[in-house]
Amino acid sequence: MANEPYPYLVHTNRELEMMLAGSKPFAVFAHERVDGFEKSDALANQDFATYVANGTVSEHIRSFTRHLPDGSSLDIDYYFYSRRGEEWRVEAFLLLLDLMGRGAWCSQLEWLEGKLLGYTDEQNLYHLSRTYPKDRWVAETFGKQASSKPIELT
Repeated sequence: MANEPYPYLVHTNRELEMMLAGSKPFAVFAHERVDGFEKSDALANQDFATYVANGTVSEHIRSFTRHLPDGSSLDIDYYFYSRRGEEWRVEAFLLLLDLMGRGAWCSQLEWLEGKLLGYTDEQNLYHLSRTYPKDRWVAETFGKQASSKPIELT
């Protein structure tokens, strides 16, 4: 099951295409400022700039320094893109990043991440039941089906 493809279109490297089609309200990219890793690489070479310039999509950039356990640090730029009217998702996602930076992550936060990125409850259920197959919250929230075999979506 872990290697089976998802029964719905996953956003990876299709964010802009899906946003322009109206099926995705929001996209997030992390660009670690290290030699050889360019912003265009982080954006999977998608041309958001054209659509930011014409007002179809808005761009929000936040920069953070993450302090690593070995004492070193890593500078990361986050690029948030939203369709008009969906800009509120930026601040909500920043709260998730804050929790993640504090070492917190769980199926509930991953569900919220999926919702912010525009996935439906059914798509989130499929993903969470694969990622957290023994998670009690997933099973209790989404029913017995989530704790055994993921639902098939068409």
